[in-house]
Amino acid sequence: MYIQETHVRIIAFFLPETLHGTHCVIDYLMIKSRLFWVISAIFIVIILIILNYNETSVKIFPLLQTSSMENLYLKHKEGNEVKWELSSDKAILPLGNKEIFLESLVLKINRTPEIYLTSGSGLYEIEQGNVSLNKPVELKIREAKFATDSLKWNSKAELITSDDEIRLSGNSFLITGTGLSAKVQDQQVRIIKDVKAIFYR
Repeated sequence: MYIQETHVRIIAFFLPETLHGTHCVIDYLMIKSRLFWVISAIFIVIILIILNYNETSVKIFPLLQTSSMENLYLKHKEGNEVKWELSSDKAILPLGNKEIFLESLVLKINRTPEIYLTSGSGLYEIEQGNVSLNKPVELKIREAKFATDSLKWNSKAELITSDDEIRLSGNSFLITGTGLSAKVQDQQVRIIKDVKAIFYR
């Protein structure tokens, strides 16, 4: 009995005076044990809330919120005339309605002759109606093919431009250079500098 009592008094020594005594020590230990389990339970609940937090309830900067769609098709008309058509395998549309990110796109310009622009990816500016095409880019007019890393289509000015290296090939020629300016309405295509040409018989 003496050993048991000493053990209890040693524990009680570290408690406040109001808690000294066998019964008080037992109550304190029970309270401490319960408090530990309550804190543990709260901690586990917090972890579960963090892990299962719903993404949509997080406030994200509007331009970073996106939706996407497959097989996008856009048509630009002036009166009854369809000026150009744009199709894409996949389109990503950020909130804000300013631009659409495109994958595997085809831009058809309805002139005579028809002009086809294709690229691996691109960007459509909704307000201006302009299209930027990224590598690899190909422009096709009849049998002639232009290959480059980027092109820009200015819808209002009906102008195709590039600052990159250009490779123009046809049935009997190969022309290379840097920079491109093509006025669709006037049917004028110009490679701007460093032009080299090879003609085949």
